[in-house]
Amino acid sequence: MTVSQRIASPHRWSTAATWSVCPAPSDVVVEQWFGAEFSALPIGSDVIQIRVRGEIDIRNAHALRDFAARHLETSRIVLDLSDVDFFGAAGLRVFEHLETRCEQGGYHWALVGSRPVHRLFRVLGATIPVVAHPSLDNALATLGLDRAS
Repeated sequence: MTVSQRIASPHRWSTAATWSVCPAPSDVVVEQWFGAEFSALPIGSDVIQIRVRGEIDIRNAHALRDFAARHLETSRIVLDLSDVDFFGAAGLRVFEHLETRCEQGGYHWALVGSRPVHRLFRVLGATIPVVAHPSLDNALATLGLDRAS
């Protein structure tokens, strides 16, 4: 399956994103929003890996927040941003929202970062109370799990 998205813009810097991916299994939920693709993949009985591809900015951060929140009701979440090419400050609201919802509901979540995420964390320093793990395995270990769970 090839997913192509073109963003109509009068500006010369508008871009098109094209990804080639394997067909998604029937239990995977996929959504596309302005330069980003979100998918939810079950890992074990109560963990969902939310994979994000593309760019997260003010155009789509709210959609990522809502997408992740929909999967919190029955699962722990690993928010996997390892395939994110750009992560703008608007995406930080996603972390804040997830943290608040998890505290209220007794859920747990972990974050897998990409280079742009780690870069933003370095710039902001200690003001971010979220740990960006270097891999899915590290994030799962934080939740007390491994891939075989």
